[in-house]
Amino acid sequence: MNRRTLLQGSIAVPVAAQAAVLQESGAAAEEITGTPVADDSFDPESTMFATAFIEPAGSLPTESDGDLWPCAWADDGNLYLMNGDGRGFDLTAPFADIVMNRLTGSPEMGLTGTRLAAGDEIAPIWSDPAFYNRKPTGIVAVDGDGDGRDELYAAIQDLRYGVGGFDDVPAASIAVSRDYGVTWESTDGPMFTDHVFTTIFFLDFGQSNRGAENLGGGGASYVYAYGIDFNWRDSFSNQVMDPTDLYLARVPVASIQVRDTWEFFAGLDGENPVWSADDADRQPVLTDPRRVYPSMQGDGIRDMTVISQGCVVYNQPLDRYLYTSWTEYTFEFYEAPRPWGPWTLFLRKDFGAYPWFGGGAEDTCPTPKNGGYATVIPSKFISPDGRSMWVQANWFVGVGCGLPNYHYSLRKLTVEPFVPSSPGNEPDGQANLAITSKGVAPIEKSTHFGQTQVYNDGQRDLGEDSFDREDKTVDFWGYTWPQAYSMNRVVYTTGNIFPDGGWFSDRLRVQIRRDFEWHDVQGQELSPRYAFDETVRPFQSFTMTFEETWGDGVRITGTPGGSSHFTSISELEVYFDPRLRAQ
Repeated sequence: MNRRTLLQGSIAVPVAAQAAVLQESGAAAEEITGTPVADDSFDPESTMFATAFIEPAGSLPTESDGDLWPCAWADDGNLYLMNGDGRGFDLTAPFADIVMNRLTGSPEMGLTGTRLAAGDEIAPIWSDPAFYNRKPTGIVAVDGDGDGRDELYAAIQDLRYGVGGFDDVPAASIAVSRDYGVTWESTDGPMFTDHVFTTIFFLDFGQSNRGAENLGGGGASYVYAYGIDFNWRDSFSNQVMDPTDLYLARVPVASIQVRDTWEFFAGLDGENPVWSADDADRQPVLTDPRRVYPSMQGDGIRDMTVISQGCVVYNQPLDRYLYTSWTEYTFEFYEAPRPWGPWTLFLRKDFGAYPWFGGGAEDTCPTPKNGGYATVIPSKFISPDGRSMWVQANWFVGVGCGLPNYHYSLRKLTVEPFVPSSPGNEPDGQANLAITSKGVAPIEKSTHFGQTQVYNDGQRDLGEDSFDREDKTVDFWGYTWPQAYSMNRVVYTTGNIFPDGGWFSDRLRVQIRRDFEWHDVQGQELSPRYAFDETVRPFQSFTMTFEETWGDGVRITGTPGGSSHFTSISELEVYFDPRLRAQ
């Protein structure tokens, strides 16, 4: 049986009553000690959000074709967006390396797209067209000429294709449309060259750039743009340097196409940004040298840096700036109080290595699970309270089954700002906090099939696992909440067990989160005995009791077992059991 078949089938294993599980089961209870395993790749450093959750796949598709889709919200109420390599919102139109589109409507009421222009109608290719094509990276809507109507300014780069493709960005410039995307005017030559600031995406300050007023000090008279050197993401072929720095620039709204009027962030004077016209003076607003998937089994992209072309959007209700980056297999989302930072990671979503699933193709096809690239949050679709957003991301390779989302595709992102709290839940041995608590957000290293809902659905006969082709040394499953809870018992039910993994091989234990740090619980005991090898049974429940504690997160963690280094799960229950309270 392969993993897909096992996922769809259910294996029923008798489960003892809760009271009996708490007693000796013929095997001595096992006390587990040790210090927490810190893994900076998975534990976000931001303290802004108590919980953050994004759907495991695109959930709102459209009848379109293409990738990237940077966008801007104009004064006419429409969203204007550009795609690369596709037909845009006219599936009968010719293929183009760049297409301009108009989008009306909303995710809730329906979206309608219209193709407006494409290819040479928008901008030239500045580098050798035998090796380079155009790619859109950013767009902003603002009234730069003072006529009372927005213009659209589109950042477009030259990206290498063919051998060493998509791994070299030597030049970029900005084109303008004065009639809402129908006709375009380009510059006489590239504005940015020599791989410096050649991946440009504008700060999305909302409709017509109006949110820039919140910066004060004349901020509304500027457009702000972020830039990446060398390439639009990790250079898989190492043809150029892998980007690890994100830079910031500003330019007066009246001279966006005039290179000499651009100024670059050059550090802080106290709390005030310093700007320089010389790009040699610039300093990054974010440096992240992390690399993901340093090792993996089989062929595939590995050892990737995490700074990539995405977007920066101002979430005005929360007064926060969000940078949505990505790698081939993960989303890497950051937040900051100001455009220049400090930027901190608040969400890391790991989709695992290929294959991914589009879903819906056949009865045996798992539920959809796919990440994507060029992650963009349209400011137009941010909820009035700022807690709900839509993320656009595309994907087209490594299809396990179903169809890739190589079109304009949205998925829901929800966040809950952190508010200090004390636990107020009463002891209740039957109330599973993974289900009954408000705002629970599942967390894990990765899910093979994207089914995060499996382990808090109240069922113990359907499994998920963390197989992702990476040689992991740490694995975990758990939850975070927007408020604190007391707890003293966790019940972990395994999922499917495979010849190459599915079990913990060492140091299985419970941790709680408090003040955004994870701590081992005290006095932990596990019953029945856990084998820590391939003899662990599928869909078997293990109870972990510990001294009464509290926090706004809980997880089980340990060393993943088997030659493929992964674990499995069917259910993770969390209780504050009165029978375990100190007498």
